[in-house]
Amino acid sequence: MIPPVIISPNFYQVSLPEVNVFINKTKAGLILIDTGPPGSKEAIFQAIRIIGSDPKDIRHIIVTHAHYDHSGSLADILQDVNATVYMHPAEAELIQKGIAHRFKSKKANRLLCAITMRSAIKLPHLNVKPVKNITAAKHRQWIPDATGLQVIYAPGHCKGQIALFSPENGGIILTADSAENISHLKLATKYNNLHMCLVTIKRISMMDFRVALFSHGRPILHAASDYFKSAFGFD
Repeated sequence: MIPPVIISPNFYQVSLPEVNVFINKTKAGLILIDTGPPGSKEAIFQAIRIIGSDPKDIRHIIVTHAHYDHSGSLADILQDVNATVYMHPAEAELIQKGIAHRFKSKKANRLLCAITMRSAIKLPHLNVKPVKNITAAKHRQWIPDATGLQVIYAPGHCKGQIALFSPENGGIILTADSAENISHLKLATKYNNLHMCLVTIKRISMMDFRVALFSHGRPILHAASDYFKSAFGFD
């Protein structure tokens, strides 16, 4: 596996084949941000050992949204750790049913729910192992407290996506799938609501942060808020 990228003394990026997940060391234990697609548990645990911690040190898991590449290994990780899980309620209600995607069509959502509830067949990318015990993550809330991460409501890519902010190291923003930085900084390629994507990007761009982290793409490690303002026309 690719060794974890040191973002700051307490922040690490773990690059999985499909997505980046993040580890935040705190006095209260580890915060894991997103869990990767199904089958990612061992790679995440190995990364935690590389940074000198134990997977059992995970005390909090924040899932930015329900999509399978972010929530797919949540249930498996919880088999081995005693952690509080946080999600926006709109995304938590999906994971509690074992659903990882919300379509624009209400009819399609009802059909997926019916298939999930009544059939043993699970659909790749659309279904994940359900997790029932999830704590609501609210806009501007600090997890677990003011020494941790602040929740930023970030809809657009999906209804209940959240981004996260840390005041550490001059400010670190974890954008989830609000934006990507694969070839260059831009809106995430896929979104459920373009208008809300733009509202979210403006909200993030108006914040002050030195470092930006992305679920997809390379981190920006210096003057990141200036990059956002310039890239999205808010300078």
